[in-house]
Amino acid sequence: MPPMTGARPGSAGSTLLEQVAARRAAYGAALDDVQAALWDQNVVDAQTLELCRLRIGQLLGASPAPERVDPALADAVSQWPTDARFDARQRTVLAYAEQVLVDAQEVTDAQATAVVDAIGEDGFLVLTYACGFFETTQRAELMLAAGQEDR
Repeated sequence: MPPMTGARPGSAGSTLLEQVAARRAAYGAALDDVQAALWDQNVVDAQTLELCRLRIGQLLGASPAPERVDPALADAVSQWPTDARFDARQRTVLAYAEQVLVDAQEVTDAQATAVVDAIGEDGFLVLTYACGFFETTQRAELMLAAGQEDR
């Protein structure tokens, strides 16, 4: 996902959310900072986060373009429970990402423990924050797009 303000080189284009954020410099900069922190951290690998971002997008009805993962793997993310290209760690993380999106209050202790076992306590925190960020930004993008359709 490119930065919210589109200010960094290599940006893939300007989404509606980026356009709105760019009109509020401090807000756009804060979103960029959060996003940079998620992608620049070294606790959870970028491919794992990207798979979660894509799956959350699918479940929301968004169509985020894959940016940090092979397109063939991105296309298979909806089949993660049974597709052999996804390892046990990725399955654990994707199951958690889905549950957090659908009903975070129903995340079980066993599920949280499985995530900690797979990616560590620090990874659990990064993943949880990333899932919230991905959901929020993709929901915002969907709502902004729906507003454009109403005009």
